[in-house]
Amino acid sequence: MKAWPLLLSATLFFACQEQQQRSSNEIEDTSSAGEAFQPAKAAGKVTVSFPVTDTTEIKILFELDGKTKEKSFELPLAKDLEEKDLYRLVWDKPNSCYIGVLKQKNGTRYYHASVDDRGYLQINHVGTPPAGVWQFAENKMGLGKVTVSTKNKLEDSYKKSVQSGRIIADFIVRVIPLERKDSVHVYAEFGGANRTFSQPVPEGFKPGLLVSADNPAQCSFVLEHDGKLTPIAEIAVEGGHLQINNLIR
Repeated sequence: MKAWPLLLSATLFFACQEQQQRSSNEIEDTSSAGEAFQPAKAAGKVTVSFPVTDTTEIKILFELDGKTKEKSFELPLAKDLEEKDLYRLVWDKPNSCYIGVLKQKNGTRYYHASVDDRGYLQINHVGTPPAGVWQFAENKMGLGKVTVSTKNKLEDSYKKSVQSGRIIADFIVRVIPLERKDSVHVYAEFGGANRTFSQPVPEGFKPGLLVSADNPAQCSFVLEHDGKLTPIAEIAVEGGHLQINNLIR
């Protein structure tokens, strides 16, 4: 357990470095043709809505050649985000569209609207879309990066009395500036347990905490740049235990 903070620090450091590389204007080349993915011109229309107020449902409407297909899926969506930040559409063919949706803990789930061999419209969940599709959705279109708004005000510290399991205690999280401006420490505490990890801060980025309005036992450590927030780690109390989860894939 004594090596845990160092391991987490190293994990987050390399994750941050990977994020910087993946966020560049160049898309990683994984195609056999050696060319970057380019989206197709859509021949139809895909509409995404979230009809349930607690954001656990996504409804997808696919329209093409006078035909329509509508399908709903249950999904624990990311909270405290504007709808425009929850999904991205990527057309890989004129009659084929992938829908990337941001779920809880910054994971992504993809759906595919397409036409089968009989000409029927279909909408299905897909485990892993083509590499060019998810790279374009997440790197180029910014799926997983949150638009800064009044709902997303960043904090330097957070303190809230919460009950988790049988424990009632203050849940405390602080971003601690260092003499060197290229990194910070993040300190978290609950019920006598505490954790500290170091996080690099690239030039032009601002570190901070994004507090969940619906869950007082959770907040996210993020980096802000050009009006976008990149979640780095989720800090939460679950079952009476303090947890820090790396959010960078």
